[in-house]
Amino acid sequence: MKNEKMLQEGSIGRLLLSMSLPVILVMMVNVLYNMADVFFLGRTGDSLQVAAVSLAGPLFAAFSAINTLLGFGACTASSMALGRGEGRKVSQYATFALYAALFLGVVILAAVWVFTNPLLNLLGASGELAGYTAEYLRVFSLGAPFMIAGGALGNVLRSDGGSKEAVLGAMLGTCLNIVLDPLMISGLHMGVRGAAIATDIGNVVSFIVLVIAAKKKGISLTPKQFTLRRDVSLQVLGLGLPMAASTLLMSFSSTFSNRLFVRYGVDAIAAQSVAGKAGMLVSMLVMGLCMGVQPAVSYAFGQKNQRRLKQVVLGTGFAAVLVSAVLSVLFILIRRQFVGMFLNTPSVVAIGEKMVIAGLATSAVGAVYQMCQVYLQGTGKVSYATVTALLQKGLVFIPVLYVMHALGGLTGLIWAGAVTDVIATAAGVALCLVWNRQMQPKERASRAVPTSELA
Repeated sequence: MKNEKMLQEGSIGRLLLSMSLPVILVMMVNVLYNMADVFFLGRTGDSLQVAAVSLAGPLFAAFSAINTLLGFGACTASSMALGRGEGRKVSQYATFALYAALFLGVVILAAVWVFTNPLLNLLGASGELAGYTAEYLRVFSLGAPFMIAGGALGNVLRSDGGSKEAVLGAMLGTCLNIVLDPLMISGLHMGVRGAAIATDIGNVVSFIVLVIAAKKKGISLTPKQFTLRRDVSLQVLGLGLPMAASTLLMSFSSTFSNRLFVRYGVDAIAAQSVAGKAGMLVSMLVMGLCMGVQPAVSYAFGQKNQRRLKQVVLGTGFAAVLVSAVLSVLFILIRRQFVGMFLNTPSVVAIGEKMVIAGLATSAVGAVYQMCQVYLQGTGKVSYATVTALLQKGLVFIPVLYVMHALGGLTGLIWAGAVTDVIATAAGVALCLVWNRQMQPKERASRAVPTSELA
């Protein structure tokens, strides 16, 4: 595999440009997928259709959780293997991730169609809104196998520090989606169904491009490479668990949040859908910045190079905090124009402006949290990384959500995420410090550091 010299010796600036920038582009591509749907549906002036896409968001997060479980796990395992000089195992990790993703995608597709009505009740959709949401969910789920498998492959392609292939696949799919959205939604008057079809076509194209890229990169995806051996399957699943738990819990927490926002009418749901895009843009950019250097973190850990590990983590963390702070200030200053770009209903814009401020108020704190999770995940401390994910997306957020709602109504709901960020980040930093102290004696005693802790 290429790029190993950069993983060992590249400066932080070079790592961010060569590894994080492509991942950021992929993250932005994922946001653009959803933003394109909301933007063109918003042009129809129908808040119900915009709200339907928002309510379907947890399903998108569930798809992302699975491709993260398999893809990020395979990427981390591959990077560690490269650091130990075991490059031959990369194809086994990649093949396991690919075929497991395709299988689970088919399972989810079937589940959505069979359990549509219970799913609508869980998401809080009722009346006319339920009809739009059901239509979007069913069509969108048809692309689940390709979306999940494509996301997993894109992560695997980053394992040696090279990300251009993953960006190419994601960009082609997104550009196609953006081109098809206005045609399907307005030109053919298909509304939410058209938005879902455009997304599905984009996901299929991305998947095909990524399969071709993997083969050109020398990663074998033939069925004979597939194995369920514990040293492959458990390694991938264990190392992917923390990030997957974070994404999946985001899905569940969004469901709880949506059910509370529904009480304040369609305008509140529509405003949340639009305003959330600003926070998503910043958080995804920061997440891409941190996740981009994960192969370097895992490679240094595989080599037991503590000095290099510290350099990468602290340098990237500083950059993430700076970028998130600057972008948050920018979005807060243009919040009215940003919300108005999607919907121009005065009541929606007024609520959306408040949501933009609350969603970005603690973005710099959230950047520290992201770096903590990548550090714990990249060094194989699965137990601590999973706890960190559970705190932010579930164990802390859900209680805070209901307490803030009880105390402040809609305003409390809007600020619940900011309060959660502060608490979760404090816990994440504490766990990182504990894990760092645990590693030091092992280094001094020259004992082997386990490549992963699945407990």
